[in-house]
Amino acid sequence: MITKEFYERRKENFNIDFDDRRKEERREENKTSNSQRRREASQVRRYGREPFKIPVSIRMNGKEISGYTQDISPEGLLLHTDTTMSLHSTVTLDFSFMTVCNLHVSGLVIYSNQQVIRIKFSKIQNWEQKILSLAVEELKQDASTLGKSLLKVNFPSEPTPLESNFSIKNLQAWEKKSTAVQDNESPKNGFSLLKKELTSKKRNKKFTPDPAWVIDMDQYLQPYRDDILKCQLIRQTSLGELSLRQVQGWNIQFYPFIESFPQFIALNLAKAMDPMSRSFLIDNVKVEKKHADQWINMAKGFGIGIERIFNTPIIPEVEALTHWLWSINYRGTLVEGIAATNYAIEGITQGIASTMVKGFHKYHGNNGIFLDKKAYWWMEAHSIYDDLHPLEALEIIKHHATSVELQLKTRHAAQRSLEYLLRALEACYSACAENNHVKI
Repeated sequence: MITKEFYERRKENFNIDFDDRRKEERREENKTSNSQRRREASQVRRYGREPFKIPVSIRMNGKEISGYTQDISPEGLLLHTDTTMSLHSTVTLDFSFMTVCNLHVSGLVIYSNQQVIRIKFSKIQNWEQKILSLAVEELKQDASTLGKSLLKVNFPSEPTPLESNFSIKNLQAWEKKSTAVQDNESPKNGFSLLKKELTSKKRNKKFTPDPAWVIDMDQYLQPYRDDILKCQLIRQTSLGELSLRQVQGWNIQFYPFIESFPQFIALNLAKAMDPMSRSFLIDNVKVEKKHADQWINMAKGFGIGIERIFNTPIIPEVEALTHWLWSINYRGTLVEGIAATNYAIEGITQGIASTMVKGFHKYHGNNGIFLDKKAYWWMEAHSIYDDLHPLEALEIIKHHATSVELQLKTRHAAQRSLEYLLRALEACYSACAENNHVKI
């Protein structure tokens, strides 16, 4: 009975009269709390923050102050430090994510106290957010690189050195070109310019002079590379003259090869006993595993459905290329596998990508073809770093190919990969021609 009466009373709404003093105190409390709630509600996060503890160096008024990041997202970050910054002051942020990338962006201080500073990225471009997200993803997979990464925060009075800039103008020019592919000019390879700028100092420090046998090997293989770049499939694609059927054909036919490429590299991990080789192979696998999805985005841009990509029979010459690389990486020595895969195939891929992408804009808008930035990403990405991967692979080859026998095997493995690749490209050109009834 008592319980029932209690809940009956709870259902009723009674006005409780407070005296004027208590009402006034309650109103004052609500003013503060409601203001805080409104501020938090207006700052709903569109991106999840990643809890990364990266060292931070803050330059302010001629002094250098240390700290670390608490979390980071494509829109901003949180710093822990013993200093404060004026609200709404502008800063420049230079990220150095180990070997992943460097990035230079502007920021705005939106919160600051004695321990915490919240900085929001201002005027950050979409491509900058993508680069930041990719770098964060790499750091999540390899936590050991966090301590070797660094963030420098500078006030306008502390100008950032030119060499640490991320060449924003080059990439902005590329983005404008890539989003306006309907014009009668191809997207300029701003990514290539960017990569050369970022890796120039690495090359000078990292790579040793080529011995005579490597110079001879490079000269010996050059005609094979030239034949690939001059083949009809690559040349006509670069001019926008290859038929749509043939363009769709090479997109479909080479997908299984692209999808298997990280597995070829991974087969050498068991043979790599030294830290340099293992580090290179692991990093390369991490990069290559994303390329199958990028290739699918390119195929979709050219009007190819997923079912066609997965269910179309592959011609023998393309399968032969795939089987060759699987075989040499499985049964061959470490230097043979790296020469066939990273030195030969990745070495020529940079030239193929930077050549073929020049003609993409001529296909855009025809027959329902829509080539957005995702469709360009595989080709543009391989125009960047694949000029660096072969040099890193060659450094491993020089370290391990210490006998004449291994040096000859290295050259043969690289030559055979280039030969199989040329045959696959030529066969794909013929099999997918308009007068050929092969299903693609």
